[in-house]
Amino acid sequence: MISSLAATAATAILATHMSAAGMTALGMTSGFLWTDIGPKQALVCERYQLEACAAQLPPSARNQLPHRINQLESLLGQRGAMVLPLHHGDIAGLVITDFEQLPNQQTINWGVGHFTLPLKQQPQLTYWHELGHLHAIDALSRQGQTIDSAYQHEWLADLYLHWRITKQTQSLDLAWQQYHRRNLAMMADSEFMSHWSVPVLAQAFELYSVEQLSQFASFDLFWRDISPKLRLHDSDTLDEFSSLIQRTFGAGTVQPLPGYMYWRKPALGRYLKPTLVELMGLDAAQDWLNSQQMTSEIVERERSHY
Repeated sequence: MISSLAATAATAILATHMSAAGMTALGMTSGFLWTDIGPKQALVCERYQLEACAAQLPPSARNQLPHRINQLESLLGQRGAMVLPLHHGDIAGLVITDFEQLPNQQTINWGVGHFTLPLKQQPQLTYWHELGHLHAIDALSRQGQTIDSAYQHEWLADLYLHWRITKQTQSLDLAWQQYHRRNLAMMADSEFMSHWSVPVLAQAFELYSVEQLSQFASFDLFWRDISPKLRLHDSDTLDEFSSLIQRTFGAGTVQPLPGYMYWRKPALGRYLKPTLVELMGLDAAQDWLNSQQMTSEIVERERSHY
């Protein structure tokens, strides 16, 4: 059987627009590769070579997976990739990829118009995100910590991705792309709150420059530095954000309620603004935020009525 940790760590990739991509960009010529995760290794398999690839695992690791390969394929479904952490002394986990399922753009349509965000280097970013789940387990275990929820798994994987992008590219451009992707997915469907890492990523942008991030030789060192600084929302606060997002962008929204969750609007506005500016331009984004009472000045005036 797949452990509950493995099941919750499997990450979904939106696949509304297809983009063909092979593993050759990752150096895979035989359908699988091994990659280091701290003192352990992870096995990375392409879907079409999954049976031969999974056979590379020692029996004590392979036995943690479903007996039939088609069960793994069913678990992957239409995702571009997923990760299955394993409880093993040498093997951190199994990553399965099907990069032909990945999108090359992300779109959203709500009351103010239809917008498209082009997505660059999705196979590479998806691969790093999946590895991030395993690197996060390793980094936290070194401090005697464990991952408590599927949501924590997702923002930790994206935090690894943020560090890895900067380390490899010496740029934050692709890190901003991931930030925008998470916002757009959540705006389109509040179910993607489960992957809404934006409150954590916003702090990473605020706290570290490219030069500062590049100084961390490993994610473990980065995690040791950032973890005491992070301000994390509790589940009640996330539920309030989810309710406000649904009220703002949901298909069933018909009657405007200016005072609804007014205490969460400034923070949500700050989280959304970079994405809205990317899509709409600065002036249009600011006008929309003002119309939704998502700026601090307007909320202060609103607060006086309650």
